[in-house]
Amino acid sequence: MKTKSPRLPVYIDLPERTLLEDGTFFVRLRTLNDLEEFWSTYKDKFAFACEGKSSEKPRFLNEYEWVFGPTKAAVVCTVLRWGKSGIGCEFYDWAKHDPLMHELFFLDRNADRDFMIKKGVWSEKDEMDFHNDCARRSSETYRGWWRFCNVPNGYSANEWLNGGQCHEELIDPNMDPMEAATTLQEQIFDDWRQSDFWELESHTGESINEIISYWKNERAKGEGYYGDENEPPKSIS
Repeated sequence: MKTKSPRLPVYIDLPERTLLEDGTFFVRLRTLNDLEEFWSTYKDKFAFACEGKSSEKPRFLNEYEWVFGPTKAAVVCTVLRWGKSGIGCEFYDWAKHDPLMHELFFLDRNADRDFMIKKGVWSEKDEMDFHNDCARRSSETYRGWWRFCNVPNGYSANEWLNGGQCHEELIDPNMDPMEAATTLQEQIFDDWRQSDFWELESHTGESINEIISYWKNERAKGEGYYGDENEPPKSIS
């Protein structure tokens, strides 16, 4: 059974309405008016954001909590409480830690090619892609990849961070660790934006404008909208 951990980012407090060292800004926006007023004031200062969504067991942000920032990586760093939560970045040496699966990867890749050729469905493009992949990922050059590490509660990085988009793996063990971390953080921001991750959503300035417009239209139609439950009760005349 997975239990709560004090290392979950959501349990590490962020100072509200304070510009942090990396240029990010944490704020609670509990109503549509709060969101619209804040964005009208600060939209020229922040290019990216992450929004906490409704969740029974949030791991990153609570509902109506936002992190704004100048870059994707900066926003993700704050959401993950980088440097405080214990979450980090490492090169996973696949060939060292799982040599059998490492070897089988290349055997299976060759076997798949042979099988498709025998079936007569192997194209010139397939052959070109195969050789390009072999040139990039040989048994000597493809020894492992950079990944997030020290994720809480025993989750794998992919499970906990809900990755899965088709990003190119970072396979150079000599890559600068800070560069690798920044790239992974940017990839996670894009994953959160493109996937159906229900706990939070990442935004560009354009998408924030779009959701404000959407919720204002819903409110005008008498439908439920962002933060409607937090509005003061309307007086009955």
